[in-house]
Amino acid sequence: MLALMFQVGRDTVAVDVRRVREVVPRVQLSPVTGAPAWLAGVFVYRGHVVPVVDLHRLTGAGECPPHLSSRIILFPWPADAPDSLVGLLATQVAEIREVPTDALGAVGPGHLGLGPALPDGHGIIRVLNPEALLAQIASGSGGAIAAGVHG
Repeated sequence: MLALMFQVGRDTVAVDVRRVREVVPRVQLSPVTGAPAWLAGVFVYRGHVVPVVDLHRLTGAGECPPHLSSRIILFPWPADAPDSLVGLLATQVAEIREVPTDALGAVGPGHLGLGPALPDGHGIIRVLNPEALLAQIASGSGGAIAAGVHG
């Protein structure tokens, strides 16, 4: 699998590039009143309000550091509304590489939603399924991740 690689706390995470709509720089986010702490906020992207999940907060790794390598990875969500997007905020979003998935699950599950682990020559990689993660957290988002936030 050709994967976009990034960091969430101490975890190295891979996501299939075919699932990514776009990667954008970290921008200033507007807060959402009453939202859970892991919902970093929203921003306007090409005329649409996009909710952004801080993967660090979601997994208990603190707040996503404000590094130059921090990015918002955009995914279509839900699948039946291809123009609706959700962003996942992560750091060290800078590498695309081939990840062998034949050993998927050999190590077992990790943090909430980051997916199963697989051994790699560089350590352990979590393989993120963005649809599964978003389905897992949507009910706790106060409606912000149901079909995107509508302003």
